[in-house]
Amino acid sequence: MGEFAGVFRRDGEAVDSRIVDRIVASIGGIGRAQVWRDGVAALIHRPLLESERVATAMLPLEHDGGLVVVVDARLDEPGDIARALGLPKDGQSSAALVAEACAAWRGRAAERLNGSFAFAMWDETRRELTLARDGLGTRALFYVEHGAHVFFATTLQTLLALPDVSREIDDLILAQYLTIESKDTERTLYRHIKRVPPGGTVTVRGRTMQVARYWTVDHIPDVRLAKDADYVAAARALFDRAVACRLPPGGTVGTALSGGFDSAGITATVARLLGDQRFPAFHRAPGGAHPYDAIDETRLVRAVAARYPTIDLTIIADDCTNVPTIDAERQGATFAVPGMDSVNALWFEPLVDRVSGAGLDLFLGGTCGNVTLSWEGRPSIAEDVQAGRFGQAWRAARQTAVAQNRSVGRVLAATLIRPFVPRAILRGRQRLTARGRLPWAEYSMVSESFLNALAYADHARAHDHDLPFDAAMRTSTRQLRLAALQGQTNRDKSGADRRRKDWVAHLDPYADRRLVEFTLGIPNDQFWRDGQDRWLARRVFADRLPPELLAETRRGLQCPEWHAVLTPRRDEMAEAIDRIERSPLASRVVDVARMRALLDSWPTDAEAARGGKQLYAHALSRGISMGGFLRQYERSNE
Repeated sequence: MGEFAGVFRRDGEAVDSRIVDRIVASIGGIGRAQVWRDGVAALIHRPLLESERVATAMLPLEHDGGLVVVVDARLDEPGDIARALGLPKDGQSSAALVAEACAAWRGRAAERLNGSFAFAMWDETRRELTLARDGLGTRALFYVEHGAHVFFATTLQTLLALPDVSREIDDLILAQYLTIESKDTERTLYRHIKRVPPGGTVTVRGRTMQVARYWTVDHIPDVRLAKDADYVAAARALFDRAVACRLPPGGTVGTALSGGFDSAGITATVARLLGDQRFPAFHRAPGGAHPYDAIDETRLVRAVAARYPTIDLTIIADDCTNVPTIDAERQGATFAVPGMDSVNALWFEPLVDRVSGAGLDLFLGGTCGNVTLSWEGRPSIAEDVQAGRFGQAWRAARQTAVAQNRSVGRVLAATLIRPFVPRAILRGRQRLTARGRLPWAEYSMVSESFLNALAYADHARAHDHDLPFDAAMRTSTRQLRLAALQGQTNRDKSGADRRRKDWVAHLDPYADRRLVEFTLGIPNDQFWRDGQDRWLARRVFADRLPPELLAETRRGLQCPEWHAVLTPRRDEMAEAIDRIERSPLASRVVDVARMRALLDSWPTDAEAARGGKQLYAHALSRGISMGGFLRQYERSNE
């Protein structure tokens, strides 16, 4: 594990040594950076942790035949890859195995690897550079074309430190940040910096550059088994395997633990796999009273811990009084992208601090569970009708009617009319209900004049974002789920996050590619049956979670006491808005007047704030976060 970067001159001229020196100076990590170069190309690597010095000491790795590889990787079950390569099962680091896979399989290496990885492969004989990332894009990898040069790195910070790399921001991507459109997996916030796509490769040879995808929704096969019980057995085996292969051999592990299926399933499985070994689990509970109708997850968390005595449970019920407000400007300088943090990020800071101080080698969480194993599975009746699955659509309508205590006719009307209404009519209806306000302004502090200057409505219409969060039958459920798994906005800052001294490696068993392919490939009726959602997870976890948790149909809330958390920070928010207004760039992008109006109309108490979290806690916080980032960006580029 570590950072890597490099440069390739496409015109055959030698790379200037000053460029290599600049890359070496900007790359993060510990110890001395290892450099390989042959004239037209240079590859640089530096480990991030002291424990990685030995495992990555050979990087960049040079093979016979003129192949050089540099890697940042953690493979799932590396023994499987070792066997496929004819190597000893034990004693092989992930980095070494990826390099050997590149030597053996060349351009097909990435698609045969399971795990979290990014690598650069230089073929000296062919004068060809290949960049690749894992299927979900969990490890970052960026590249820039600048004249004859192609630069690449695992962090934005390394590229932005190079004088030849433009820091110009792409206004369209800026707008997408604010309107929460995250479909583009290749363009970054910086106009000239691109991502290697998740599940993809970028190959550069001379003046030719080819971007290819080896893992998309079309590469996920349908999975059809004989009996319902077979799906449960297969999912359970895959999940156990996904957790087991992520446990650090001889290291310390901790888990997130909520009252939901995802983290509870991980924690229970870790307890079963570790036997008598104790481990910590961390639960974030509300730090104060709130009047909202939400499940008290603490009761369910305690039930999980009671079932497994080896869990050392830590319940963090902090009221955030002593938690410093997230500094958007400092965060922007650290990560080179806006945090876009809502109040939920502030609320989780006490948990992050406790995990960072626990001396863990690894922390397991279940972020990807909701779109994989614990997918709720509510049937898309309209999608079934469009595909000609009329019997399936009818059964789904009947089950939904029973679950919702409604007539089948009303269910069909509610689910079939809207998807078939022309989008022009839906757009007109939206404008009427919003009284002329652009649809994205309903949940965002983006400036309407900024969007209008970009002709953003035309862009949104072309990308099905003109009616936000409304797929309208244009995208299959499977595609929507995979797109959620491959979202890149938050992963752009992962490299910089790993530079922190208190950083703890985070892994998610639900991101295991084998589990993802299985859960996206099975029929939807395994997730939804007789009006019951998350049917697969309820059966898979029946052998390890308390019955009261499995029977729960409500969902918990993050920071339900948001009004109490943010009210003491109103003056800070007002000062931040004043600073944003003084920035020509930031005040052009975010709606300063609207943010001020929200502060002026701040709810008097928690009851008055009911239903206001979307605007006051999410949209306002994100507007301030974006404004702070732009202010910092503007000052740093003066």
